[in-house]
Amino acid sequence: MIIKYEDIKSLTEDELKWWLREIGEKPFRADQIRNRLFCGQVASFDEMEQLKPALREKLKESFRITSLTEVHRLESVDGTVKWLYETADGNHIETVLIPANGRYSVCVSTQVGCAQNCAFCRTAKMGFIRNLEAGEILEEIIRVNWYLKSINALSRDNKQATVTNIIFMGMGEPLNNLENVHRVCCTLHNQKLFNLGKDRMTVSTSGVVPKIKELVDRNTPCCLAVSLNSTNNEYRSSVMPVNKVWPIEKLLEAIDEYIRRTDKHVTFEFVLIQNITCTPQAAKELIRICAPRRVKVNAIVLNDGDDPTLHAPTPDEVERFLETVRAAEVQITIRNPRGRDILAACGQLAYKNKQGKTDANTESA
Repeated sequence: MIIKYEDIKSLTEDELKWWLREIGEKPFRADQIRNRLFCGQVASFDEMEQLKPALREKLKESFRITSLTEVHRLESVDGTVKWLYETADGNHIETVLIPANGRYSVCVSTQVGCAQNCAFCRTAKMGFIRNLEAGEILEEIIRVNWYLKSINALSRDNKQATVTNIIFMGMGEPLNNLENVHRVCCTLHNQKLFNLGKDRMTVSTSGVVPKIKELVDRNTPCCLAVSLNSTNNEYRSSVMPVNKVWPIEKLLEAIDEYIRRTDKHVTFEFVLIQNITCTPQAAKELIRICAPRRVKVNAIVLNDGDDPTLHAPTPDEVERFLETVRAAEVQITIRNPRGRDILAACGQLAYKNKQGKTDANTESA
């Protein structure tokens, strides 16, 4: 076995046990190390007091315990918090905390940039750089817990806020990094570690059909959300290039198989775009897709400015669309935008940071 990760949080339990055997240590130390990493959520190997100093030194020589450095933290008037992190190799990713009704949901990035090139997504303008390691994704969550712990220390009501839900819907296409996303979900679901239920983790995809099937084959502990965002191939292909490879018919076949094999519902993410997805015809087509299936729809109004050719519908257009869909007894909710005052939409802060560096380099050239 070859250990290819520098971030110790990326290792599975079996990989860590193998490494311990290779250096002459007892494999049971893996449980102690992982407990301190994911339950204690320590920031250094020196905090693993139950380990011998010699083993702590070997860990320092072979691995790092943190891979992200905070660049910016922005806090919205609505309670949303967004972080821009720099990775160990100098790239930038985003993490968003969304507190609501006693829940603390974290929207994590799974890639640096994205190759899907969806028209309404700011991350698409960055292009694809690389996949995030499992340890980097887990660190996004751990760092939010560090933040919540600091808030807890200032609280007078002794309520211990902690991350309750994970949404793989930040920068990147999670299913194009399925190996690491699977590792993360298994670690989060592990009863000895984070102990998060399957229903508290949602993996969102633009519609990478073969990977939806692989998600089921792997029995990844999570729920599935699909960015549908249009109801016919012509429009969907114009805003989501993935549809040219796996059109709606193929996507729905994969969704039907997912529902049949997992006995779970699927969530459709649906961006409301004026004259494209928020029209009477689009409402009828959405009903046709949803009515026979165990699905629910999360609708959100387009962020104006992500693409100059696309525009948000008026409030009246949105209301008429929702009324039509609900009249057919299709479950649809409108998701209120969070953190708009802090650029909380996917990729906005990282893209702005990248553009700032590009402009600075141009001026100095």
